[in-house]
Amino acid sequence: MTTTAIAPSTQLRYQQARHHAEPVSFDLPWGTMRGLQWGPTDGYPLLALHGWLDNCHSFLPLAEEFLQSDLAGDYRLIALDWAGHGHSDHRPAGNYYPFIDYVYDIWSLCQQQQWPQVAIVAHSMGAYAANMLAGIAPELVSELLAIEAFGLIATAADKTTTELRQGFRSRWQQQQKQPPRYPNLDLAISARAQAGDFSRELAALLVERGIEQFGPEHYQFRADGQLRVSSAVRLTAAQIGDVLAHIECPFTVLLGSHGHQRLKTALQDWREQVPHLRVHEVEGGHHVHMERPDAIIGYLSQIIRHHNG
Repeated sequence: MTTTAIAPSTQLRYQQARHHAEPVSFDLPWGTMRGLQWGPTDGYPLLALHGWLDNCHSFLPLAEEFLQSDLAGDYRLIALDWAGHGHSDHRPAGNYYPFIDYVYDIWSLCQQQQWPQVAIVAHSMGAYAANMLAGIAPELVSELLAIEAFGLIATAADKTTTELRQGFRSRWQQQQKQPPRYPNLDLAISARAQAGDFSRELAALLVERGIEQFGPEHYQFRADGQLRVSSAVRLTAAQIGDVLAHIECPFTVLLGSHGHQRLKTALQDWREQVPHLRVHEVEGGHHVHMERPDAIIGYLSQIIRHHNG
């Protein structure tokens, strides 16, 4: 009934990454998590975790660089679609995607696959989940490169009731909404580009994996509408700090020079909780990993080489 539409403007880009990409899927209790992988199947797992409303094509530019790097012989780059994103299943009806469940999904996936340790490169929401995982299970994460994220979005204790009210209203209102339809791919790509901070070309990469075609003039994004529901409950700054304080692995945060300004506040709030944290800035916006994949793979290689002696 549905087909995956290919964005014409991206078909000639990242040919090596496309040619060597292998689909992966993992059955978890809520459904199937899907993604793409590169490198030897018995290589050390290097998980790539994308941001909110993106998908694993967010790391297609990075995969192109990975295949040309010294990491490709020993590491298995696994770019995953979070639940409700890309080609992964939606969570069952009545689920509102609480943030901590993303962290649990990665933790449980590692248990299922019997990965004693994983390295992680992650962006935005994926990086928030990754640094929480590194604190909850410090023995599991060997290296962490977080792009445009540190800590978590916190709620002050005296705002708890306000957040709950907003969360409840958001859940109710979402049930009345219908997902937008687009008569062609160009309009869908334009909508994604306007919602982000990147070029139309990079937006097309995300649309390519994130769109479904239901008819000649009916394109619709795959992402579950419930992803847009406001969080009813968030951790406090003190709770987040407690988790961050348990991170033991080499941890680097990369900021886009034109990225989200709230990250500077997060670093002020929690940097002292992670004394070994390293912070670097790369020219680019919030999706700097798509704009400058060469710089990202350079930092990743540096972190891994330094840690492994």
